[in-house]
Amino acid sequence: MRIPLTLLGALLAGGAVAAAPAIEQILPPAGLYRLDSASTSSIPAPAPANRVDTRVNGANGDIVRRERVAGADSGEKLYEGKGPVTHCIRPRRISDALYSSALALASCPDQSSQVGADGVVVHTANCPAAVVTLTIRRIDKVTWEYDTVSATRAGDPAADLAWMRPVLEREAAEGKTPEARARAAQQLLDLPRLQRELAEKQVAVNVQYAKALREAKTPAQAAAVRATMAQSGKSVATEARQRVRWTRIGSNCAAGAGK
Repeated sequence: MRIPLTLLGALLAGGAVAAAPAIEQILPPAGLYRLDSASTSSIPAPAPANRVDTRVNGANGDIVRRERVAGADSGEKLYEGKGPVTHCIRPRRISDALYSSALALASCPDQSSQVGADGVVVHTANCPAAVVTLTIRRIDKVTWEYDTVSATRAGDPAADLAWMRPVLEREAAEGKTPEARARAAQQLLDLPRLQRELAEKQVAVNVQYAKALREAKTPAQAAAVRATMAQSGKSVATEARQRVRWTRIGSNCAAGAGK
């Protein structure tokens, strides 16, 4: 089953539930969920590759983190949690079941979803700043797995910020708490300033490169400056994968709710 983008938009907004019974049957139902996660993020170039691995225990919030950066290995470090990591899915709100992915993918113009014969949902978003694939599969009666793979593109940081506008607009209008909506609204106001500051910094850097190019003594020095200029101002491409195990621990979102 392939889901049209227009229907997907309705699903992300939390509407048109009756129009997609297959999605309803596959996604976790309303209730309270414990989230256990394992994630990896890496910057493959330049060598040596940098990599960060993180595991979160949803029962108590403990975090185990390992960083391998510039050839150094931190080993596993344990950070004590501040309590269970949970997520509430409200009745008739598919956007809750899509969790943060609904917000993160809302600004991507090129999206498609498929429901396989095995009941696995695969959603792909070709975003301005990244390509994201979200796979949702049901493990058993009370457990689901969300597997998100993303690859960001190297590009102009100021331009990359532009895709955040529709994301922040959505959060400012539909955030779950007044604090979340207020925070998004403030970030939305700050966005033009951040873009302007990034652009101004890049102009200053370009002036320095132009000076270095004029002062180059040999063709080799000039070529080195040009090579550096070509990469200047580009964000670094990254790869990330996060697997989250959702376990239903309550039939509603009240603390200690029964199954």
